[in-house]
Amino acid sequence: MTTADERPGTAAPHPPMVTVGIDLAGYSGTTGVCRVTWAERPFVELLDAGNDEDLLAAMRSADKTGLDSPVGWPVAFTSLLAAHQAGTKLPVRSRYMPHPGGPDGLGTFTHRLTDDLAWKRTGAGKQRPLSVAADKLGIVAMRAVDLLERLAEAGFAVPRDGSGSVAEVYPAFALIQWGLAGQVSYKGAKPGALAARAEILAGLADGLSLDLGERVRDRCRRSDHDLDALISAVVARAAACGMTHVPATDEEHAMAAVEGWIHLPDRDLPLAVVRDGAAP
Repeated sequence: MTTADERPGTAAPHPPMVTVGIDLAGYSGTTGVCRVTWAERPFVELLDAGNDEDLLAAMRSADKTGLDSPVGWPVAFTSLLAAHQAGTKLPVRSRYMPHPGGPDGLGTFTHRLTDDLAWKRTGAGKQRPLSVAADKLGIVAMRAVDLLERLAEAGFAVPRDGSGSVAEVYPAFALIQWGLAGQVSYKGAKPGALAARAEILAGLADGLSLDLGERVRDRCRRSDHDLDALISAVVARAAACGMTHVPATDEEHAMAAVEGWIHLPDRDLPLAVVRDGAAP
């Protein structure tokens, strides 16, 4: 019997888009992985993150992955290392343009152009991005670029500007954009952190009509890694729907291709993230 979708001239419906969010750590113990299937009511599940094979399997299952990790290093920093190794004159220390509110821009040796732009765009003030060049974040980035290389070898397009199957994300800054960042940090086991995570989770669930089982709710309340993975999966959806800030100038395009690019949501948390766009 011929179904409606099999009749000549009738297109089969698109399968729902699937996004994955990964809160990457240097080692697997604290890495969080979340997958969202964007059906009429988006379905959320937390996945195994035991090793890199688990992460690669999750990334391969997604139309778009939001990766909470830098995927490159500052050009000025790599120039510094190259000059030091070669014994040539070191590049001059410099900073990005001052913040419109008065403070200096971030240092070009410690931070990428996208770090500086995202920091200024969110108005995060003292909440500066971690440095991939001069912080523990470096070991996370090393793991990230290895994952991207293995995906590329398997035939996936993974340009560092996030225009392919993987986009770099920054959950804490996404929360600022969505108006979900509270006065108390949601990170770690500090007093108030669990309540802050519960409030963020409620905002995400209500704003997007997410289908959250009790296991997902409990784990995201108890662990900022699992919550960050969920946030990353939502930002991946926003990126896939063209709802994040992307490189605009020639300089931004050039630097994003080398240093990477943070996909920052460009508006308040909207139901359009659920309803707009089709699976690529």
